[in-house]
Amino acid sequence: MILLFIEVLYNSWSLLTEMAPYLITGFSVAGLLQWLINPTFVRQQLGEQSLRSILKATIIGIPMPLCSCSVIPVAASLRKSGASKGATASFLSSTPQTGVDSILATYALMGGLFTFIRVLVAFISGIISGLLVQLISKKLVPKNTLIINDTKLTPINKIAQSSNLKALAPDKKRPHNTSARTNLPQALQHGLIVLPADLFRTLIFGILIAGMITTLVPESLLSTHIGEGYKGFFFATLFSLPLYICATASIPMAYALIGAGLSPGAALVFLIIGPATNTTTISAAWTLIGRQATFIYILSIICVAWIAGWLLDSSLGHSLANSLFHEHQASAEHLQRHLWGILLVSLLINAYWQVNRSKRKRDCCQKT
Repeated sequence: MILLFIEVLYNSWSLLTEMAPYLITGFSVAGLLQWLINPTFVRQQLGEQSLRSILKATIIGIPMPLCSCSVIPVAASLRKSGASKGATASFLSSTPQTGVDSILATYALMGGLFTFIRVLVAFISGIISGLLVQLISKKLVPKNTLIINDTKLTPINKIAQSSNLKALAPDKKRPHNTSARTNLPQALQHGLIVLPADLFRTLIFGILIAGMITTLVPESLLSTHIGEGYKGFFFATLFSLPLYICATASIPMAYALIGAGLSPGAALVFLIIGPATNTTTISAAWTLIGRQATFIYILSIICVAWIAGWLLDSSLGHSLANSLFHEHQASAEHLQRHLWGILLVSLLINAYWQVNRSKRKRDCCQKT
């Protein structure tokens, strides 16, 4: 039992050391992005009910290091500030699937080709979900309803009907003082303290689960009983749909599942559906874009994931799976890798401790 536990820890540590340098780089870049991106500018770009606003929402969302839960308040802020339902759905779909930290971590374990495919599918799913939500939203709007910034306004009397309601609408071009750009020290704090603290539990959980899968699940088990095709996709969908699986923490789990015999296409399905849909995201989408639009949102992501998984397995499935593991088995153990792993663990623990200490101080101040 003790030997089994040690083997799980060893396999988990091996995965963590592979990801460590890329994750630390990703956290740093995430902080710089927080400094470079102006929230007011983002909101101004997403208010149109058009393909252009959906494209912008997807492009803006892909590099943002926001997980399934942290994307919700940002999406709510965008929606409240005038973003269309389609743009909001695109942002909700594409953002949690990727992020600079997740992209670099995917490259560390899965290689450049798989990383490119993952980002491409996130982009496509963002556009398709946004377009379908936009389409269904337009069909649901009553003909006599006046729309300003995608908000339904129903005149209640003759005076209101004759009034210029557009003049009362907020000016999207006018900057808000509350949305000023983050300064550099705050941005670095976000990248090296806030973001690692947010990911601490889910990342450690994901790596430990991956270590358990690598240790306990025989290599031929999933390939024999589930393998490729719709069974693998169905398994990946059921496994990931209701759970909270962030884009970064899901990578070692997907890597371990491929090692246990799951096809790369099914692993891609897991990586797409898991971060983009869970009970928290679904309930938030229900509020932000409506019941029917949320159903379309979920269905579109599942369809895109299955099609992408099928195309991947049909074209590169076996060769991609073999190349992933031959590459990592060939890499020797180096002191540098362990140092990166120690640095990452130190960063995560320090960030988690700093954030919790700040929370305790605030709680004490509120009580007094």
